[in-house]
Formats: sequence, structure tokens, C-alpha cells
Amino acid sequence: MEPTTLKMAMAGFFHDIGKFADRDTLGVTEQYINDNAGIYLPSWDGRYSHYHAVYTAAFIEQMKDFLPPELNMREWGDGDSFINLAAGHHKPETPMQQIITVSDWLTSEMDRDLFDEEKSTKIAFKDYKKTRLLPLFEQLKRTGMDSMDEFNYAYPLLPISPLNIFPEKRRNKGEQEDAKEEYRELFDRFKDDLRGLLHAHENIGLWFEHFESLFMVYASSIPAARVGSVVPDVSLYDHCRLTSAFAAALYRYHKDTGSLDADAIKDKGTKKFILINGNFFGIQNFIFTGYGDSRKYRSKILRGRSFYVMLLSEMAGDMLAREIGLPSISIILNAAGSFTLLAPNTESTMLALEKTKQQINDWLVEISCGEISIGFSHVYASYDDFTPENFIELWEKMGRSGEEVKFQKIDLHRYGGRVAGYLDRFNNELPHPLCPLCGKRPAEEGTEQALPSDDIGPVCGICRDHVLIGSELVRDERKRIYVTHGDSINNNGRGILSKLLFNQYQLFFSSVDGMERLKGAEIIKCWDISMSGTGHATGGVTKKSVSNYVPVYTEDDMKNDAVLETEKSESKKLEMIEEILPGAIKSFHYIAAAALNRKNDGTVSGIDALGILKADVDDLGMLMGCGLPESRFTITRLAVLSRQLNYYFVVYIPYLLASDKRFRDVYTVFSGGDDLFLIGPWNKIYELVLELRRSFADYVCHNPEIHFSAGITLQKPGTPLNTFAESTEFALEKAKVGNKDRLTMFFETVEWKDMDTLEEIRNKLEAWLRDELITKSMLYRLNRFIEMATTEEQVLNKRQVAIDAMQCLKWRAMFSYSAARNLAKKEKDENRRKQIAEQMMGELVNWLETYRGGLRIPLWNVLYNHR
Repeated sequence: MEPTTLKMAMAGFFHDIGKFADRDTLGVTEQYINDNAGIYLPSWDGRYSHYHAVYTAAFIEQMKDFLPPELNMREWGDGDSFINLAAGHHKPETPMQQIITVSDWLTSEMDRDLFDEEKSTKIAFKDYKKTRLLPLFEQLKRTGMDSMDEFNYAYPLLPISPLNIFPEKRRNKGEQEDAKEEYRELFDRFKDDLRGLLHAHENIGLWFEHFESLFMVYASSIPAARVGSVVPDVSLYDHCRLTSAFAAALYRYHKDTGSLDADAIKDKGTKKFILINGNFFGIQNFIFTGYGDSRKYRSKILRGRSFYVMLLSEMAGDMLAREIGLPSISIILNAAGSFTLLAPNTESTMLALEKTKQQINDWLVEISCGEISIGFSHVYASYDDFTPENFIELWEKMGRSGEEVKFQKIDLHRYGGRVAGYLDRFNNELPHPLCPLCGKRPAEEGTEQALPSDDIGPVCGICRDHVLIGSELVRDERKRIYVTHGDSINNNGRGILSKLLFNQYQLFFSSVDGMERLKGAEIIKCWDISMSGTGHATGGVTKKSVSNYVPVYTEDDMKNDAVLETEKSESKKLEMIEEILPGAIKSFHYIAAAALNRKNDGTVSGIDALGILKADVDDLGMLMGCGLPESRFTITRLAVLSRQLNYYFVVYIPYLLASDKRFRDVYTVFSGGDDLFLIGPWNKIYELVLELRRSFADYVCHNPEIHFSAGITLQKPGTPLNTFAESTEFALEKAKVGNKDRLTMFFETVEWKDMDTLEEIRNKLEAWLRDELITKSMLYRLNRFIEMATTEEQVLNKRQVAIDAMQCLKWRAMFSYSAARNLAKKEKDENRRKQIAEQMMGELVNWLETYRGGLRIPLWNVLYNHR
């Protein structure tokens, strides 16, 4: 990348680091302040202000041993030194400094909203360190949030970790006298991790990505604005990130248009920016459909495909940014197969967009036969378009532009007609010319050598890569992923892709000490994918949160092997014996068997079945587009919402599965963005979805407008994975009909608000069964009464009813007759038996009348656990 563009982006990112690395945390001396105040600080009436600017300069100089040397060099790229660009934004003296200033102004202006001064007390300057970041989740679709007192939650001043991402109840200021110490402890931890960042001397662009990731970990909980009547709901990290993106785009615009002067830079009306949106089409079909005759590696393929889609989206945005000449920080939104890039409105940008679009889609059509493609749309914008009063119109324009592209997912002029040479790609000398894993692409000779076992013969290169990714993601020793340009990794084809992404990028999974294989390679990305339960230390590189938790066999599993006890086929037993090794991923047969209940006397009850869970957040587009008040509807807050929502799925859920022993047998297919797909013992999946509902409510500040719907199906472990996906997707769609915020299980859909009561019913049924107050046969009879009660509700809502349909109205009489003879039968005292039976009958009738079909959820839970 052209060094001056990178320098401008980094200066924009560093400009407010003095709000974190300040006089207290950094230990800036009075002498340093006096020597540099006149250079970096503005003054009014002879008094300096905005001291964080001089602290930014102090950080760059004092931390020079841990930063790239270019940051303290006079000669790096064109124009001003880096330190003057980063620290001079409140006293700009050159056009390049003015770009940082204007970028800061623009980001601050669009994000700075004020509380009603009559309702809210101003934050005094002396108390700024007591200000805590307010959650955006608490504000969504809520009115009256115009005072600090209206907020019940705030984020703790801690680095990102699975538990620290949750908001906590706001404390009184009197309880925050240790605020300075909290900042000091946070900065000390940041400084310790800064020392270990890699590539400071080898690749400054890559180091910047590592630094941005590290700053995200530590500064995502620091408010960007902390005094006066300001609403402190945008973090310092997000403010710096957007300032950096604007600085890079502005510099490239004015450099390329020959208008690098102060007056032109301050011009707010010219359309200087292009917002480019990339949206992948066909993701669900690509992940879940297309399986060949072989059922081998299904779980690895599914996991690999899910990660592959994320990787394609990530690298498509990065490829476009590099073609334009921008750093990856210019990708301001990236989630759920879609990204948004902030670029300069220049002719070279449009040429780069057209070139990249063709390169990417040529490759996607080739490898997927047109199943997936990426649509690019763009809109032009000026400074003023990003202000809150105008951004809604810009956002809607982006939406309309993206919708138009959806109607032309494939360029028929370019890709229509027959696929030239398709049949010629098949090697008829192979045992099966068609890939046995996908059933779509030609098998390629030699690919079987890279598979965990070569008993199925050659496969296509893409499926081979999906199996590789699915395998490597969950290997404990694989802590890093490297993305390099071109096929330059010296690894003899092991552990790397057989097909370069977009014909440009190679992927290499590595341990922490695997750098020697990368000698001579051009490293584009370096990600740490290790899971951390206590914090998100970067390990010296960019942190990439990936939901890669899968259950593995332990030594305890070897002692009490549920699979061998429940497998009926001798051949299946032998197959499972070969697979069960400590550290190996548990098979679906084992996971299903974990649903069985083992009693002290050695007997087993229940059914060995898998629970398949799919869930996603309801009405996310509406929440993002209409949830915030107009004055707070900005691109920065949308980026914050997207990232924080993703945290729940990629940071918290893997931690929950790994740390809670109830859920350690749950297998992650994918979890990220706003949705998840998990497989586990059916009864543990039921417990898990209830726990997720509770924790998600905590995560979104118990805002009743933010919720998710879920679908659960039960399947035998030998069922094809695409059947898993299709049946559970149908259950999820059923849950989303109408008001959403519901759960579908056992073919019944209930509102989440009823689940607490239904859980109480399940517990009561369990107690009755345990105390022999009700028999299993009576529980089975309840199914008939549930069916009749459900039909009754339908009949009573019709204007015309057939005579035969009236039979359902008899259910109360039939139930009373049956219950009187089957409830509390073990009670010897007849009067007490009748009393208990009448009480139980009253409860059961009430449940049937209230929940009707929904009663199957607690009932079938009990029946399946005791079968």
C-alpha cells in the first residue's frame, strides 16, 4: 500500500489515544506538557485546552520501543511526520493535518448527541473518568432516553472477555472513586500486550491491524466523549476507527483530484465519498445443500463451509480495499456475509470496483457453478450526508441500491449460456469422476491424500479445502491462521488450500511457532483464533473470534463410554471404538447417547437423539434501521451494534459451551452475526436454549424489543446434515410467523413469555412421576387430551362446524373419567387420594385450557427422558 495513505489512516486512528494514555496512566511529566503544549494545543484567553492531544504525542514518543520505527521518523511517506498528524488535530497547520481534523470533526459531529439539560445533570470535567459507556441495546425502540437517569445499565471498564461484554447495573458516582485506578489498571494491561505485538519491523500495515485489534479489546468500553451533557454511548475505539476510515478516504480523494488545500478539505457539500456495499448471495444453499453419495466428513464440511463463507466476505472486502489503495480499516461494516467500504469518490475507485467485481464473481461462478455470487452496490456521499439529520436518507438510499442488485445476482451477459469446458474437466479414469462429497464438481486426482482418511478416493479441490478448514479450526494446537498473497507458503501442500481464494489468497493454519514455513511469503492477514475464558489477549496478532467449539473425548469418556453401551450393531461398535481417542471430536452417535439418563442402579432411561437448534435475532433490519432515535442514528452506532451483537454469538456462546458442564457435548456448526446453528444431546439443547434466552436478555439490558426466535428438532445421529438443516429451518420459520419471539419444539410453537410457566409444569410433572402420583400411561393419555383441546380451540373459532368435529368437546368429561382412576393411585387413604387427585385434575385442566398444544413441550420432555 502507498505509505502516505497508510500513515493518514494510522494518524486518524491514533489521534485520540491520549484520552486513554493520559497524564495519569502514561505518567506524562509537566516538563513534557510545557515543551509541547504550544505545538499541539489550542488556546483561548491564554489558556490551553484539549490536553489529550499532547498526551497522544507523549504516547507515540514514550512507547517508541514497541511501535514501528516509522511512527517516530521524520521521513515516512509524503508531508508531515506521523506524530504531528496524530497529535495536531486540534491545532492543524497543514492540509494533511487538516484532513485529520476534519475527519475527527465529522465523526464527532455525527456521533455527539446531548441529553436534555433540564432533565440531566452535566458531567463535570473532574468526573470524566467516572463516566461509563452506555449501551445502545437499552435505547433501541425506546422513547424518553434523554437523560442519564433513564439508563439502568453501563459497561464495565474492562477488556473484552466473555463475561465483560455484558452490561452491568449502573453504579452511583460515589461508588466510583477508584475510577483513576481502573483506568490505570486497564492501560497497564494494554501496555503489556502492546509489547508483544508482532510485525512492527517487518510489515507496518499488518502491525496496524494487530494494533487496531488490541485497541478494540481495551478501548471498546471507554466512552469517546465523557463530559458535559453528551450521551456517552460511542466508544473511543469506534470513534478512532471511523476517524481513520474518513482520513484515508479524504486523503486519497484530495490527492487524486489535486485539491489538497485547506479550503477544499473543509468543503462539506461535495460528494467526496463512495459507500460501497458487497453482499453475498446464495449463502444458505452453499452451506447446507449439495451433498454427494458419501456421508463422510459431513460435520467437517459443514463447519468448513460456514467458515469459508466468512472468509470469502472478509477477503472480498480486503481485496477491494487493496485494489483501491485503502487499508482494511476502511471496511466500516462487516457482518453476516455483507460488508460496507468507505472509499474516495474518484475515477480510480470505480475502475477498481469494476475490476474486483469481475475477478471475484468469475472465480465464484467457476467454483460454485453460479450457486453463490457477490453483488456490489454503491452510493455517493458528502460530509453533510453523514450527519444525523441526513444519514437516514443516505442509509435508505444504500438499502434501495442493494435491493436493485438482488434482482440481478448473476450477470447473464457475462455468465449466461452453457459453461464452456465443464464436461472436459472430468477425469473418467478416476473411480468416480464426480466428487462424492458435493456431487457437483469434478473429482481431482491426488486430493484424497490430504483427507483424514483416503477411503473414499479423490474429491474436488473445494470440498477438500472445506474438510481441511473444518478439521483445522478445532485442533487445539492450531492457534493462528495466516492469509498470504499467492501460493508462496513452503509446506509441500500440507495444511494449505488447494484452490487459492479468488485466485489470489492462500490460507495456512499454524501453531504459534509455525512462522518458519512462511519465509518469503507475503503475509496479508494473521489471526489468533484461540478461545479465552478470562480475556481476549491477542497473542501478538489480530484477534479473530471464531465459534469453533466442539466437544472432544476426555479420559472420563474412556471410562464410561455411552456410545458402546447404546450401539446395537456390532459393526457400529467397532467403528466407534476406532474413533474414540482422547482429544478426538465426539461423534454424533456419542453426542446423541449423552442424552440418556443413567441411574445409580445401572439402568438407563430416555432416548439417544440429537437436538438441532437454529435461532436468530428477530427483525434485525428493522432494529438497525429504525431502532435508534433520529439524533443518534449514525454509521458509527450501526457499526457498534453490529459488532456488539456479534460478540454475543462468537465470544460468549463458545465460552458458555466450554465452561458449563451441562453443555460440553454441544457441537457448533456456526454461531455469529445474529444467528446460530448448534447440535447436541436433545435434552441439553432444550436446557441450552432456555439459558440462551436468559443470558441474551441480560446482554440486551432486558429490552423487550430485542429478542430471538428458535427452532428445535430431534433427529437420529445418522440423519444427513442437510436434513438437519432443512427440518430445523422449517421449525425456525414457524417460530417467526406472526409476533416472533417464540420457540418451536415438538412441532409446537409457544411464546417465550410462557416458557417459564411451562418449565414449572415440566418440573411438576417430573415430581408427580417420581412420587408415583401419576403413571406413565396417564402421561401418554394426555397426548390425546391435548389433541382434543387443540381441536376444540380451532372449532370454537369457526363459524360453521361439522358434527363429527364436535367430538373434541368431550375432552373434559373423558379426562375427568380417566384422571379419577389414574391419579394418586398409590395413596392408601381414599379421602386423601381423592383430595390429591382433584387438585391435580384442576391443574391439568387449567394447563390444557391455557396452553393446549403448547403443553406437549413439557410433557414430551418428561416422556422422552423417562422412556
